[in-house]
Order: sequence, then structure tokens, then C-alpha cells
Amino acid sequence: MPEPLTQKLRVAGQLGRIGAHIVNERVRRPKPTTLAEIPPSVDALTPEWLTAALCRGHPGAWVTAVSTASGSDGSTTRRVLAVDYNDVGRAAGLPKSIFTKSTPKLTSRAVTVPSAALTCEALFYDRIRPTLDIEAPRGYYMAVDNRSGRSMFLMEDVATSKNATFGDPTKHYIDRTRAEAIIITLANVHGTLWESPRFAGDLTLVKDAYRWQVDVNDTIAFPRRTLIGFDRAESVFPAGFRRHRTEVFPALMTSLAMHGSAPNTLLHSDVHSRNWYLTPDGGMGLYDWQLITRGVWALDVAYALSSALTVEDRRAWERELIELYIDRLFASGGPALSFDEAWLAYRQQAFHGLVFWLYTIGAGRLQPAMQPDEVSLANLERMTAMIDDLDCFGALKQSPATSGLPSIH
Repeated sequence: MPEPLTQKLRVAGQLGRIGAHIVNERVRRPKPTTLAEIPPSVDALTPEWLTAALCRGHPGAWVTAVSTASGSDGSTTRRVLAVDYNDVGRAAGLPKSIFTKSTPKLTSRAVTVPSAALTCEALFYDRIRPTLDIEAPRGYYMAVDNRSGRSMFLMEDVATSKNATFGDPTKHYIDRTRAEAIIITLANVHGTLWESPRFAGDLTLVKDAYRWQVDVNDTIAFPRRTLIGFDRAESVFPAGFRRHRTEVFPALMTSLAMHGSAPNTLLHSDVHSRNWYLTPDGGMGLYDWQLITRGVWALDVAYALSSALTVEDRRAWERELIELYIDRLFASGGPALSFDEAWLAYRQQAFHGLVFWLYTIGAGRLQPAMQPDEVSLANLERMTAMIDDLDCFGALKQSPATSGLPSIH
């Protein structure tokens, strides 16, 4: 049986099983009191379950009350909880405001289970986050069940603990100081895990970026939705970019295939501006680690700068920011890249973020509304300008690694 068909049948079986679990949850309305069962939604959280999750290591502490403070919905359901404790819990300084992610809906589970997104995010907070010296939320408790699709993540609410503001290309301007903070964060992550032996050890679950994309292409119709997204967003593209409609997805796959012959590191893989938060001291924090992969560093850097910066600022600063990245990567344990090789990689890896956002605005009616259209359009305007400015299609032909790969013409 062809591999794509086998994959589709496997996913269909997963979704059927998940659908049955959701029906059962709506009938049974579980309210778990121990960690043996994952609550299907924040509405099912109980003080007893939260005590087990949050008060470990603090004998005599327990949760006395919990309420939902605020939230939003996308590929997951995100809610902020207000939690109160007894005197022992308060004295221990246990968190009173907690950011949660869960998957109560079939549309959310249909996206996160086949891609193993939340399994990877749990891996990040359990195994990787403690080893990184970066601004990122702390994870308190993460639970994922891929049979039912249930998940519950309890994390630091940085809006409260750090007085942070979440990024948005339509609302918040990223100045030079914050742009440098983005670069320093990525260099720290990449340098720390550059060609890490952990990818053959406790991080074997982390797929290479090319394999991740291949696995989801047929599962959630990525190529077709990219074309639909192109048509929906075409009005914000530079004139020179519009002729590349059918070349975008092949260009992505060509760029990802380069990862197989290049040194790999840990990639966040979804570093758009809304996955960063701004701290009052001018810093930048990175969250939403559910799409971690391993691959070429430039995928994260090109994606981050093309999303976070205005077109004018990116044009003015990008060369100096790449130089800063080179310096900080070496300081964090990575190699000493030459500017020319780094600049070429930066241009070659510009397609990943673009395709993610074409897919986002091209989503179907049965898929979760992942982002507001105005945010998608702002990102796509910036990303297509970068690809047009830097001749990123042409850059794919400048590396020997493209030899024998599918043509983008």
C-alpha cells in the first residue's frame, strides 16, 4: 500500500477514535481528581486534580479554589486560571495565575494528534527548557494522551509574572533592541543543541524538519491549502512575487531537503511575532514550543525576522543582525559560520514561515481558525517582500545541496 494512503488511513483511524472519546466525554462529563486521568477541558479541572499537579513537593499544600480569568482559541484552547491555595500553598509561593492549553474540541485534536505537536511541547518543557538560559515560560505540569487527544498544560502566566505583552505585527513595533533580543535567544537555543547527541537519546522524538513537513502534507492537505492561501492573500504581495504561485510549495520542500546534508540543531519552527512576548526591560521571550523540529538554524532566523520586523527595518538591519547571530551562536557553543554561508542559508530558508502563513489563511471551514486574517496578511506582506527583495527563489540554485532535487520551475 502506498505510504501516503497508509498515512491517511492511520489518521482516519485516529480521528474516528478521538471522535468516540469526545462523545463519551460529553455524556460522562468527567471531573478528574487524580493525575491518572487528564481533564478534557479547563471546565473539568477540579481543586483535587490541580493539587496533585501543582502542589507536588509541598506537603500540606492544596488548591482551595480555581476560576477561569480569560482566554482565546486557536489550534488549542488557551485559558488563564486564577488559583487559590491554603496557607501552606500561599507560604510556598505557588503560582496563583496559570496559563493553560488544552484540546477539548475535535478540530484541535485533529491538528495536534497527527502532528504529535503537544507531545513535542511536553518534551520541550520537561527535558529541554531546564537546560536553556533564555526568556521562556516555565512549565508546571504537562499531560498528553494521544489515544483520546486530551491534553492539559499548566504553565507560567508571563503576562502576570513578567508583566509581559504578547507580540502582534498589527499592534506592537519591534525596535532594534528587541530585534537583537530575538536573535540572541535563537542563537542561544541553536548553539546549546548544535549537533547534539541528545537527538539520538532523550530527544529522538524530535523529527527533522523535512520529515515533519512530509508527514503533514497529505494529512492536512498542506500543499492545496497553501495555494488557496496564496489566492486569498495575493493583494498584499509584491508584484514580482505573484508569478510564483505554483513554485512556493516546491521551493519549501527544496529548502527543507537541504537540512539532510547540513548540521542540525533544535528549531522552534514557528517563531512568528505572536509567539514572542515583550518584557518591560526591552527583552523578548519565546513560547508555544509545540512544533519543535531539528534542522538548519536559518529556518528560525529567517522566519523570525520576516515576521517581527517591518519591511523597512528588516532591509536596514538584517545584515547586521545576521552578523550578531554568527557571534552569539559561536558564544553559545555553535560553530564559527562565515557571513557568506550564513547569508545564503538565510535566503534559502525563507519559505517555511511563508508557507505556514499561507496555510493559516487558506484553512478550510472545518479547521480551527488559527489566527485573525489581518495578522496573517501582515505576516504575508512582510514575508513575500523579503523573498522578493533577496531573490530567495534564486538562492535555492546557489548551493550544491540543490543538485538532484525537484525543480522549482
